[in-house]
Amino acid sequence: MCARLYWGVRNLGDDAIVRVHGRWRGDDTSLAGLPHLGHVLAHCQTPDQVADSSLAARYRLNPVVRGLMHRPSETCSIEPPDVRAAFARLVDRGVTSFFVKYAVREKALPNLPLDGTDPDALSEQVSDWLDGNWESMRAEGVPDALLVQKRVRMEYEYRVFIIGDEPVCGAGNIGVLTPVNNEARFDPKMQWTRTDMDRSTVERRPDLAERYREAAVRFGRALAGNGYGAYVLDLCLIDGEVSIVELNGMMNAGLFALDMDALTRAMRARPGQFVPVSLGGLLADRDACPVPV
Repeated sequence: MCARLYWGVRNLGDDAIVRVHGRWRGDDTSLAGLPHLGHVLAHCQTPDQVADSSLAARYRLNPVVRGLMHRPSETCSIEPPDVRAAFARLVDRGVTSFFVKYAVREKALPNLPLDGTDPDALSEQVSDWLDGNWESMRAEGVPDALLVQKRVRMEYEYRVFIIGDEPVCGAGNIGVLTPVNNEARFDPKMQWTRTDMDRSTVERRPDLAERYREAAVRFGRALAGNGYGAYVLDLCLIDGEVSIVELNGMMNAGLFALDMDALTRAMRARPGQFVPVSLGGLLADRDACPVPV
């Protein structure tokens, strides 16, 4: 939050509106339809921002994204017959180790790793995972509530920020690092295996950062026109091949050792991509309007 506040005030222009949650005393509705830099709160939402406008979290529905993930995957509802069928299709493709993601709401449930070849037993474990959790009520009737994929080794996880379908900056997914640790537009620091709070395993891989940048250019062009807006593209190596981990909206994305100058300059150039959904569903595109932080 400090990074967003500092670089937002510094680079988003003299007309930027800086609002710190809990300190703003004005009328929230007056900010509806204006671009925002910063989190969309899960609780204590304000009328001007109730959701990220990006559709990137629905990447599981996109066959192009699914192909670039470089691992077999299926979507299904939470209904046991549907879950069983998804596992059966993957087992038929030789998959024996799985990773189940609840996709109705981001990070609402922890991911579920599973092993086995019996679709009935695997489906039952998913039912146990969902049983008694109120979150599963949101998934009733959603045909693609779960993403079931092959569990693979992901190496050197890296986050690229995409604005206007182009990569503007990136950094390794290392939770202990922040923008004050940045040293390049595509920061070279990464970890072979992600261990957020361990600095001892951090490597400098400028060669791989460049590979990720080049891949993000190709991927961004391939995904243009899907209405994703501004989003983060998480990449990794799977068997040495640059692969997509997932996509998510940018507003709540962790920054890591990101080049905030590059990010905020790109935001200033395309403010219309940073207008959150307001209580009334307003989605405006005001290229010359103030940018609240």
